[in-house]
Amino acid sequence: PTPHLKRPRMITALRAALVLPLVVAAISSSQRVNVHTATRSGTKWSSPIVQQHGQNMRRNLRRSLSKALATTKNKQPGSWQISDRSSTSSSSNSRLVKSSSAIATPPTNAAVQGANLKVFGYDVTKFGVYFMAHALVYGILWYLSLIKWAVLSFIDKDHHNMDRSSLLWATRTLKSTGCMPIIEGWENLPKEHGGTMEDDGKPLMIVANHASWMDVPVIRQITKRCKFLAKKDLGLVPILGPSLRWGDHPLVDRSDKRSTVKSFRQGVDWLKKGVSLVTFPEGTRSVDGRFSSAEALKGGAFKMAIYSGARVVPVSIAGTYDIMPKSALLPLRPSDGRIRLKIHAPIETHKGMSEEELAAETHKTISSGLPPSQQPLP
Repeated sequence: PTPHLKRPRMITALRAALVLPLVVAAISSSQRVNVHTATRSGTKWSSPIVQQHGQNMRRNLRRSLSKALATTKNKQPGSWQISDRSSTSSSSNSRLVKSSSAIATPPTNAAVQGANLKVFGYDVTKFGVYFMAHALVYGILWYLSLIKWAVLSFIDKDHHNMDRSSLLWATRTLKSTGCMPIIEGWENLPKEHGGTMEDDGKPLMIVANHASWMDVPVIRQITKRCKFLAKKDLGLVPILGPSLRWGDHPLVDRSDKRSTVKSFRQGVDWLKKGVSLVTFPEGTRSVDGRFSSAEALKGGAFKMAIYSGARVVPVSIAGTYDIMPKSALLPLRPSDGRIRLKIHAPIETHKGMSEEELAAETHKTISSGLPPSQQPLP
């Protein structure tokens, strides 16, 4: 018999995000929840608590949400979870507990501790719902634009207009929610991508660390004309998936050697055409926000750069893990200047360079632009 194919957690989480506002509204109307403003460390923050029943009513609210969704999953292994906060002073000392015995660095910000809902085991805050509302509105416009350029693909064979649609979505969503990054190093990027360096027609392989879902719209701010080297699973994500598939972005299925070879050739072809590629060589988001070791980086991107003669541009992304760690379904709070993106000087490649040598140099450069909390462990 055909084995049951499990739906990717990412797709399930995104579908939960679509129904979250309706569920929260229904629960809020059936149960009287007062918004109480508390003061913590001199900073005001708001969280829904019930004045009459305190902690018990809060638990009931979470249970009602779980029943309404009807598909709430068990907590994921290795994911961060928030211990219940009491109404006493111990609430400020609430700990982040990992469900596995492995040691890792918990998020250092108060936003995770302030998360007030759990959806499919992920943390959600009021700001996350606010962010999602903007992302969905702009996402509908993005999808309509994709359909338009899919129909008009005969006048845009490289599908760059589709890529511009994704850039417009990312920029509008980040600006409207206060999550735009602070960018340094424009002098290391060609004018084609919005930098100040003179264009010489040589393609770029833009390589960055990967700690959060927010890395994708953030790095999009420095990639005007490019393709993403991404996992094949992302092709199943609503709106993003069609954008990647219809835009001929190289999608890698590491479990299939043929797919790996095909995506390698596709990526090299784009580089030879002068179209830059963007990739996260760690292969997945960091659990604790720290950059992986040089040995853990995937070599495909570096092999493409050496084979095609493309420059490698290391990029350090800092602060996205504080905004949206792997345990969060949506961003937990606005950036407020926390998200920073540093563009380093390009690394020239040549035929005699090995993948390991290029990976080590790129890793060292990216690490130099990260804060101590994101530095790779020795």
